[in-house]
Amino acid sequence: MVELFAGTHTGSGQIAPTDLPGIFEFDSRNQRDVQLVKILSQLSSYDVYSLRVEMRRLGIEIDEHRHLRLSEPKVRELAPQMRAFTRPLVAAVYGGNQQGGNQQSGQNIKDLFALFMEPDAEAARRNLNRLAGKLQIPVTAIPKFLEDYGDVYLSLAYYQWCLDDNMARVSEFLASLGELRRESSVRQDRALMEILKELDAKLRGIIYDVSNILEMFRLRTADMWVDMSAASFHEMEDMIIGYQTKVGGALCAVTVKMDAWARRIPNRRACGPGRQVEFILSDLRHGLQEIRDLHC
Repeated sequence: MVELFAGTHTGSGQIAPTDLPGIFEFDSRNQRDVQLVKILSQLSSYDVYSLRVEMRRLGIEIDEHRHLRLSEPKVRELAPQMRAFTRPLVAAVYGGNQQGGNQQSGQNIKDLFALFMEPDAEAARRNLNRLAGKLQIPVTAIPKFLEDYGDVYLSLAYYQWCLDDNMARVSEFLASLGELRRESSVRQDRALMEILKELDAKLRGIIYDVSNILEMFRLRTADMWVDMSAASFHEMEDMIIGYQTKVGGALCAVTVKMDAWARRIPNRRACGPGRQVEFILSDLRHGLQEIRDLHC
């Protein structure tokens, strides 16, 4: 849907993308905008990583991702999630004697650059040569590798943050479903009970699948550095990018639905089972069934 307006007292005014020509006047100057909106309306997520993949697939120029990057505050916020992916790289370079690397390995991706650009020119040269040897690439290719490495794993850190951010709300919602299914009026409605059961299973399945995919990449990243090469990294990079739109779409659906539930049902005891069921049937369950199972 295209949202035309939204407000506390006005609600949200939405129309289907195909209905835009009936509301606005389009001519030769902006006719392409209608088609672009129709295309964008088919995307499953608008996070920066999914957009990169989908816009490239649609042939939309994105200026080398310049506008599709996480903000600096968000990158700093993701430092704890990034540690799982920076530590194997640092350990591969420094081995058991990490010295200066110990202090840097728990920070964000910019600190990876700092590890290889130390004030001590001799130490910097050794670090660069050690990493180049691991990757079997020229030392001059290291900056590009570090940029690619940081970016691809930042996407996983971001998705992990999104998953963690939703867990409390998902748990709260599943508890609400459990209480609803114990209500006598609900238990007597077999069709409703089946809908609530399917919704419960779908949400649990999405969380389970996304968690497994992120854990798979954490484990494979650690293994990748045992016998690391530029080719093995690019294989991993392609695999991660292949999952970005699936994971992004699943997390987007969960986030949108949990946000809507929190706004409409801020206190499930005060709202009562009737209002909860009405919102689930009219809004919340729609769209979730379109999220395909994510198999890793």
